[in-house]
Amino acid sequence: MKKFLIIADDFTGANDTGVKLTEEGMPVNVFFSALNIAYNSSCVLDTETRNNSEKAAYEKVKTILNSIDVNRFDYVYKKIDSTLRGNIISELKAINESFLPDYVVFAPALPDLGRQVINKKLFVNRVELKKTEFAYDPIKPVKIDNTELILKKCFGANSVQYYSLSDLRGGLELDLSKKCFGFDTENDDDLIRLTELFHNIKGKILWVGSSGLIEGMVRKNETSIPAIALVGSVSSKTRKQLLYAKANGLDIISLPIYEIYRSENYSKYVDQALHILKSGRNLALVSSASLEQANLKKTKEQFNSVGVSKAEMENIVQRTLAGICRRVVKKFPISGLFVTGGATAQSILRMVKAQGTVIKEEIAMGMPLLEINGGEFDGINMISKAGAFGEPSLIMFGLNKLRTIKKKEEAS
Repeated sequence: MKKFLIIADDFTGANDTGVKLTEEGMPVNVFFSALNIAYNSSCVLDTETRNNSEKAAYEKVKTILNSIDVNRFDYVYKKIDSTLRGNIISELKAINESFLPDYVVFAPALPDLGRQVINKKLFVNRVELKKTEFAYDPIKPVKIDNTELILKKCFGANSVQYYSLSDLRGGLELDLSKKCFGFDTENDDDLIRLTELFHNIKGKILWVGSSGLIEGMVRKNETSIPAIALVGSVSSKTRKQLLYAKANGLDIISLPIYEIYRSENYSKYVDQALHILKSGRNLALVSSASLEQANLKKTKEQFNSVGVSKAEMENIVQRTLAGICRRVVKKFPISGLFVTGGATAQSILRMVKAQGTVIKEEIAMGMPLLEINGGEFDGINMISKAGAFGEPSLIMFGLNKLRTIKKKEEAS
């Protein structure tokens, strides 16, 4: 099994990065001193330099690494904060001088928490980092949010090559005459894609990123089963979560409920869903009224015009979503269901004749992990979430969590 050395500047960062390895079945130890380093497994070294001066951070990291045989690890990873706080430049200089990597890969994005790199700058929930509260941290305010500039300050302008999203997604070839590589990254697939670029590169690589990049590294050969989000809520919170998920690459099938009701046929949407799942991608089945406010008004008017009451319209929406989901899951096994809205959850459970659910754990505030008990979906994991609740990233977080849980269950 490959071994990682992860160098983090605080305890929480050490743990949230190390856990990405444990989720893949890799044993990991966290150490506070280089004297305790063990070379028989992956290690996370917490230097506790986040709030030191730049000089003190440089000297401490340099001293620590000079006392470690870094080359006994397969991967060397510098964990940095996803909002670029800390002494990133001085610590990278110290690691570079001790490790002497041939290449440096820099990607601080953490899409699941809304941290993305767009046009070289880091954004938090689509707001430029310098315009967020993180830029005014009382101890370590963020001075630079341009990721290419950080690399140039560390390693010199002539050694840096930066790639845009169109480069990354367009099948680029690395310019290996350069030492340092930066990337725009919007979603988890971008992080996986960039790690694959270095799969067969010979030489020592220093990987630099938040917990997002290391997840891309360990997931690059992932064969886990995709999950489905079933969304019937029309709340503004849900709409923001769907738009965030769409911007981060989630495949969304927007269902025109009235047209399906009128035609009494949804087979083309089932086929579309199966095509997405068979490619290994997560999927959201949503009412078009959930995705766009204009469609909510239009759907109400359409049903009203044929004498369908509001209550019956809501029942039709839920039955349609549940019916399509049932047909899809009967033809393709999934890792689980992420269901937004209590009525939507009840509808799918009734349709598949479930006897109930077993509560397994709470994976986030207000998001229990359940196991469906009885019926056609017996044993399938389900995460439920109230419609008008949660941060924009929760749908993406829930779907990825279901994949991880399923993969761990299969391995045990």
